[in-house]
Amino acid sequence: MTDAVKAVGSGLSQVARAKPAQRSAASLTQAVKAKGKRKRNPPATRTGRKGIVIYVDQEVAVAIHRLASAFNNATVQALGEQAFKLLFAKYREPWPERLG
Repeated sequence: MTDAVKAVGSGLSQVARAKPAQRSAASLTQAVKAKGKRKRNPPATRTGRKGIVIYVDQEVAVAIHRLASAFNNATVQALGEQAFKLLFAKYREPWPERLG
């Protein structure tokens, strides 16, 4: 038996209890402001880029991942860029020159 179990069994409380953590004096508003001041460091591959999020059914997401892996082990990112290029071509919208 451990000492803590022996102490409880004998009626003696020898177990040292941890002190509750003290909360900082900062308010929630101050904490949110402090969090907002932190500089984000996204990966270098995202520099100069803007994220676009779309929501699809689970089956569509699985199919996209399957296509990406079957297409010369491409990434979903590369597959998405190709899809946008095809969309631009379909609607005769010029692809931005800077991107090539």
